[in-house]
Amino acid sequence: MNLQQMLSDQASCSDLLKCAYSLGDGEIETYRLLSSDGPMRTEEIAGSMGKKPSTVYRSLQRMLSCGMVIRETKNIEGGGYYYLYRAKSKDQLRTELEECMNNWNRRIKELLLRFEEDL
Repeated sequence: MNLQQMLSDQASCSDLLKCAYSLGDGEIETYRLLSSDGPMRTEEIAGSMGKKPSTVYRSLQRMLSCGMVIRETKNIEGGGYYYLYRAKSKDQLRTELEECMNNWNRRIKELLLRFEEDL
């Protein structure tokens, strides 16, 4: 989605997340699942979504990198560990996204001041 499409009346909050963090529908679907069902393992997410664990794992990695989910390490009695993924609250995510957009807006304004000399 480009900037012009993002500013249209048809744009949604999901579109904003996808645009801001370079995400796809799979990440949005995963976030919604974790938001409603709570912390889950990769295999549980994959089963709920009907997707391969490797596909879900890649989505979770993208979501971790942009801060939409939090990964917790859980130890297994007798050795080993596994990860639980939990979604950040919608309030937290909205606050972080608003800060990101404010920073982006400031940066765009700085670039526009140099528009004539840089172009």
